[in-house]
Amino acid sequence: MNKSKLFIAMSCSVLSAGLLAVSCSGENADMGPTIDEIEIIEKDNAADPEIGYEECVELAGVTELMIQKALDYTAATQSEDRSLENCVYVYASSLEEYADAPDKLAARIALLGFRGVYLSPGGNRLTTQDQWLRTFISTCTGLGLDVYATYYEDPSVFVSESGAEVCLDKVLAYNRSVSYEERFAGVSADLEPHIIKEDIGLGWTWDTDNHNGAGGQNDNLLKVTIDRLAYAKSKLYGLKLQEAIWWNYQNMYNDGRVTNGDVNQFTEVCDWVSIMAYRNTTDGIWDASKPTMDACGKDKSVSICVKTATNDEPVTSLMPNGWKALLETMETLKERGMEYGCFNGLDMFQYEALETMWEWTEDNEFKGFE
Repeated sequence: MNKSKLFIAMSCSVLSAGLLAVSCSGENADMGPTIDEIEIIEKDNAADPEIGYEECVELAGVTELMIQKALDYTAATQSEDRSLENCVYVYASSLEEYADAPDKLAARIALLGFRGVYLSPGGNRLTTQDQWLRTFISTCTGLGLDVYATYYEDPSVFVSESGAEVCLDKVLAYNRSVSYEERFAGVSADLEPHIIKEDIGLGWTWDTDNHNGAGGQNDNLLKVTIDRLAYAKSKLYGLKLQEAIWWNYQNMYNDGRVTNGDVNQFTEVCDWVSIMAYRNTTDGIWDASKPTMDACGKDKSVSICVKTATNDEPVTSLMPNGWKALLETMETLKERGMEYGCFNGLDMFQYEALETMWEWTEDNEFKGFE
């Protein structure tokens, strides 16, 4: 397969046959016209990308070695037999790094074969018709990528529907204020009840070992999470909704420790979920993901998210293993995932760390954890 064909393949994902934490609080922006006055166009951006391979390479400003490594990563994570909706998380550090070159960032992401971006934009960019944001999203659109706003994660979302609505309204207001190619394709939610260790106003805290049982604090936190996701879906006017879920929810549900948290409860209200399977071995990642995969009854609704970031415990990151080991892990996860109808793709947390590995000239130049 030549490079031009491969770029079309990785952009289209047809391939032949086929966290900056930000607060949602603050004054509401001018909402402009109602959503009914704006045409919601259902379009597959990847079906006919406007920016071709050679132009993408030029925009990305990469070396010959990086071009080859990008082809290798795409081959490891995409399939000629089935479209995979691989997405990558992009946070403030990358926005700062590419402050003067949002199109370059978009092109680099596209070269790695991703189909979507979970972008943490920050509230100020959403309320100011920010030019960086508009350029980044429009370039992604031209490259066949969808961009999802990672802006549904604040504690206020858990506490009340009004807190949730403030977040959603900012995303919708931004979409209303820009042209089609500059709009978000949906919302990437990051509601993590298992990290609520202090009361945020609900009267419940998470304790994996002790707060279990039907109607227990863990169960209640999971229920309010699913309720807020359902609320978001009802307010997004056809935009897509993704949620990041902890790998252990399904185990707890299967064991009867909670009555909420089953993957099918999440996928009933979300278009798909991403399992935060943050482990440093292939088998560890798969073992964390398999219970959710086994339980899921909805096609193309579960992505496996792995981690190259080094901001946490060493056992959660693949970066120390080196580039070749990363490719082997992704290839194996893809092969195992493809045996499931629910498999949606391989997500990456996060771009900055993956780019660091991509820029290495040796197989492993890991310098230690943060």
